[in-house]
Amino acid sequence: MNNNIMMYKSRLTYKEIEPVLQDLSAIKYSIIKGEALSVAAYNATGMRTSSDVDILVSRKNLRIIEKKLSDIGFEKQYSDDIVTQRTNRAFMLSHSHQTTPFYIQKSIFKLSVDLNFDIFWGEYTGKRVDVDDFLSDTTEIEIYGYKVKVLPPLKAMVQLILHHYKDMNSIFLLATRNSIKFDMFKDIYYLLKNNINCISLDDLYDIGLEYDIMPYIYYVLYYTGLLFKDKLLDEYISAFKTSDGESLINCYGLNKFERHEWKYDLKTRLETKNIYELIKNDLTDNDKKKIQINKEVFG
Repeated sequence: MNNNIMMYKSRLTYKEIEPVLQDLSAIKYSIIKGEALSVAAYNATGMRTSSDVDILVSRKNLRIIEKKLSDIGFEKQYSDDIVTQRTNRAFMLSHSHQTTPFYIQKSIFKLSVDLNFDIFWGEYTGKRVDVDDFLSDTTEIEIYGYKVKVLPPLKAMVQLILHHYKDMNSIFLLATRNSIKFDMFKDIYYLLKNNINCISLDDLYDIGLEYDIMPYIYYVLYYTGLLFKDKLLDEYISAFKTSDGESLINCYGLNKFERHEWKYDLKTRLETKNIYELIKNDLTDNDKKKIQINKEVFG
């Protein structure tokens, strides 16, 4: 799908969900990734390869947005079996950071909205961040002429780093799609470069300590630094370097029980057409079982 088509699809999605966004003044939410990140990192829409809309909202407010999306015609892709529906939802709420996507068919396009209720992944065992608190200082911008709430740059960086760490380490994602891409690191680099006053080293360091995510910040910045040579980036990487962060660098897996050591460098991971071929010989029976369960739930 070329960039013009993706932009048109994205614009169409915002047009469809405008009534929902207008009706969410009573709750805290933020558009994340997608066009919100495109504006923050590149100062324009359509600069990223994303055609759906991601909304971050606290778990307690999920039902509110789900109902509003349903009221304007969006549907979830459910199993026909009601027991399976309930089981899958329970699995997502306890083992993931998002629910089943919402879809609506418009002409030749299937428009998608993802509801995220956590900035961490399901396997995360550390200190959680209260999502409503995380959303306490959103700002309002226009995307394709529609007013939406977005995260300030510092928190957008935190959300992006945690999202990229998940994509780079999820065994399910690595096994089922090429979830390590150059554009991930490009987004990190330009979000930092174009918002340096809002994402100062001190501010990022302080929030990293507050949320206890220093190793993950180092991990993502380290790999970004391999691709973008910049003294400013080097300064950030050096500041966030910890033994815990270093111990993650050559590994993948979202918890210590499924962690494996990479046998291939970043260049190989980026260039391969099938990451699964790089990791399949490392996977345990438990890893394979987890992949299968996730396939059944997430598709």
